[in-house]
Amino acid sequence: MTKYIVDKVSGELENQCVSVDHFKIEEANSHNVALTEYDALGIAYPIHSFNAPKIMIDFIKRLSKANGMNTFIIPTAAEEHKINYASSGLLIKKLRKKGYKVFYDRLIEMPSNYIIKYSEEKVRNILDKANKDIPGIAKNIMRLKSDFMENRLGSKVTTFFGRIEWLGAPIMGKFYYVKRDCIHCGNCVDSCPNKNIVMNRKAVSFKCRCGMCMRCIYQCPKNAINIRQPFKFIRFDKWYDFKLFR
Repeated sequence: MTKYIVDKVSGELENQCVSVDHFKIEEANSHNVALTEYDALGIAYPIHSFNAPKIMIDFIKRLSKANGMNTFIIPTAAEEHKINYASSGLLIKKLRKKGYKVFYDRLIEMPSNYIIKYSEEKVRNILDKANKDIPGIAKNIMRLKSDFMENRLGSKVTTFFGRIEWLGAPIMGKFYYVKRDCIHCGNCVDSCPNKNIVMNRKAVSFKCRCGMCMRCIYQCPKNAINIRQPFKFIRFDKWYDFKLFR
């Protein structure tokens, strides 16, 4: 869902003759990440438990220091709700500490891909709204127009306690397993940003570095990944026809 937004925003910026490079967090080096050849930094992430994912915080720690580089942030979430408005708080704090000038932090609603499955009609309505808003978002970014979500005390407190996911996700990851439908294609191994999945000729195993991004689940061509109790409430079926996202 977040990649969809990244592609759309990048396309709008490129239409305005802005050169854009984008990459996944895990593609960055394990050492300091230098951005000296760029004029601005953009960050997009899916909100996890009212926060930026832990892997995003770790990425910021590896960024080299900057001298006022303009930075914009676009979180995505399954609901446009004020409870998510403080999700970038820690991210912004760490970026500013390193000298990045964060001028934009605005959430874009996307269809749910966790627990609750929306109807195709609702998915289309959400995508239509996002597609309608994206040109204006790109224009504001180009103009360096300051825009921040209202962070009230309630959302900040919720965000703080939501970080317990960073402790629980690795534990939850150990409850994943593959069914007999698994064809050992390696998609799950290749898609995991935390290198949490190991595959050999006989078995696929899950380690203790899971970040709950669910990429392995939603990119499995056989829907062969499942989870044991007490997490059976999580839906692992095919969510949407990806033709909707073209």
